[in-house]
Amino acid sequence: MSPPVRLTLEPVRADGPILELAAVLEHPAGERQRLWWRLPAEWRDAVTPWADPFVIAFLFPIMQWQRDVIVEGTVSPSLLANLEQYMALWRAWRPDLYQPVDIRAREETEAPAPSVAGQAIAPLSCGVDSSFTVFRHTRRLAGRQSRPIGATIVLHGFDITLEQENSNGMYEGLLADARAMARSLDLPCVPITANLHELPTIWYHSFGTFLNSALRLLSARFDVALFPNDVPYTRMQVAWGSHPVSNPLLSSRHFQVIDDGPETTRFEKIQLLAQWPEAMRHLHVCLVNWGSHANCCRCEKCIRTILSFRVAGVDLPPTFERDVKAWQIRRTHLHSEQSARRWMEIIRGAQQHGLGTPDWVKAMHTAIRLNRIRWKYKQMKLPFIPLRNRLRGLFRGSPLSRRQSTGRECNAASRTGVSAPAPSRPT
Repeated sequence: MSPPVRLTLEPVRADGPILELAAVLEHPAGERQRLWWRLPAEWRDAVTPWADPFVIAFLFPIMQWQRDVIVEGTVSPSLLANLEQYMALWRAWRPDLYQPVDIRAREETEAPAPSVAGQAIAPLSCGVDSSFTVFRHTRRLAGRQSRPIGATIVLHGFDITLEQENSNGMYEGLLADARAMARSLDLPCVPITANLHELPTIWYHSFGTFLNSALRLLSARFDVALFPNDVPYTRMQVAWGSHPVSNPLLSSRHFQVIDDGPETTRFEKIQLLAQWPEAMRHLHVCLVNWGSHANCCRCEKCIRTILSFRVAGVDLPPTFERDVKAWQIRRTHLHSEQSARRWMEIIRGAQQHGLGTPDWVKAMHTAIRLNRIRWKYKQMKLPFIPLRNRLRGLFRGSPLSRRQSTGRECNAASRTGVSAPAPSRPT
């Protein structure tokens, strides 16, 4: 029988006003992964001493290693039972990558319920989905599903990675926007930082477990986590890190995870958010404008959101400095078939809202067609990439393209303050 993987919690450390919680996942062959969370020490009474958050955070590395796990700590048995179903679901989705394993703890006891029942916690990234969830529950617009929200969390190391340019400045901008939005609803914001991207996972598979782990850290005070829905009922066939089927399986007896808003279209979310002035001033969706917190109004996500405002019949809010043109839409790079499906939803939404086929809808059709051709071309090139890289290394001394080499020089120059050489132009 193969030796098990071990998950060990480190003692909680307090460094002035900052609290650090960490755990280590160790493979018998010697590989070691360490995850840490940092948050204000004033929230210490809300932090659970259970190992539940770390079991969830390490779930995808555990499934990839395909070895049984021993947790040196206390875990809720109801959570372990649900995780068996969670792992079985991901095996059904991606059997080439993930397999269920047996997770056991030195002590299996249910985490106690908070002293005040029914208090929810939710993330606030200033995006459409999380803003919709926070606003509608605070205003009790979710009918019988409405939950009182006690706090929101704002993550650093999630969408804004720790290693990217001006990471701290970008996060400070995000946190200021989130606090302005939450303040208008009389909600506190809890800033939480983590080294999530250091774990070797496929991000669009694992981000849901990371987010759940952050919310569950504060389960000594809150017993409901509101997960902003990312996959509506109209797109249920997608294998995605945050999903109406998988999210509830991250619950335990005293910590319920609710996938919030799968019945709602993005256009309906925007129509509701139009009633919240702070959201219109502070909404943030851009993930590519490195070094700045502003929405770039050029990337795929910015363009998709701007077009969703058009379909919803809502004026473009001031958080977007400029509108998008048809030529920009045609030239947009979509990253996957998942992105193409999101664009098709906008096209269908335009038809359902009686907008017909204006130039920007035709431009979306063109962009989808061109990107699918580009993806096929890239697939055809894949078998030849190793040979290409060897030839580049032989003749240039590096497998990088000229554009990549120039980009690396420019990035190095931006860090050192030395001017980079100007890229050569063909004559």
